[in-house]
Amino acid sequence: MKITSTSCICPVLVCLCFVQRCYGTAHHGSIKVTRNQTKHIEGETEVHHRPKRGWVWNQFFVLEEHMGPDPQYVGKLHSNSDKGDGSVKYILTGEGAGTIFIIDDTTGDIHSTKSLDREKKTHYVLHAQAIDRWTNKPLEPESEFIIKVQDINDNAPKFTDGPYIVTVPEMSDMGTSVLQVTATDADDPTYGNSARVVYSILQGQPYFSVDPKTGVIRTALHNMDREAREHYSVVIQAKDMAGQVGGLSGSTTVNITLTDVNDNPPRFPQSM
Repeated sequence: MKITSTSCICPVLVCLCFVQRCYGTAHHGSIKVTRNQTKHIEGETEVHHRPKRGWVWNQFFVLEEHMGPDPQYVGKLHSNSDKGDGSVKYILTGEGAGTIFIIDDTTGDIHSTKSLDREKKTHYVLHAQAIDRWTNKPLEPESEFIIKVQDINDNAPKFTDGPYIVTVPEMSDMGTSVLQVTATDADDPTYGNSARVVYSILQGQPYFSVDPKTGVIRTALHNMDREAREHYSVVIQAKDMAGQVGGLSGSTTVNITLTDVNDNPPRFPQSM
């Protein structure tokens, strides 16, 4: 897919974090122990510390249409059990694991090896595991997370129909509604202005105007007379990025015909 313009990219996250907590056990009877809680038992003082383990990772996203020579860095899986001695092995499974997404099983670094298209797939659901490299025993519970494909402005607005053929009575009041045109943009409407479309008129002024937000075309002059001019060709543009410089655009043509009204009284021809 050819990219003609890009927008500022801001990371967006969707991921789940799970924290496993381990609780100490009292020596005398069944006692619920909380973090750094002191219990007095038969004259003795016991201090129980709750060790905390769990997954630690940053926000995960991958930029669509990445064309760089190297795999794109996505993020890093990390367990609190990892002391940096190489004893922890990270395993990645799920959508695209091993084909689209690869992981360094020692560092937990995840990279994307292929160019992705958000318009085809918006996110990938994967699972992370951390095991002891030597015993294969799990160090963390398996955890699900999402890598979201981040949108760029790579789709121009497209009109749903067209060209259009409409009629409007001659001598209509200025501001009479003629037609509403609609353009859609396949980019992410929830992110930035990539899918924010603004309408403008490229051809057809000063006879007609278009509302930049709604795409409603209206008459712009009083008393447009069919006997003076019957047909008009109006070209409407839809531009994304809220109409800013660098936005992508598409256009459509609206053919407008003025219909006759009874505005001319009969006249007798002059006698010879």
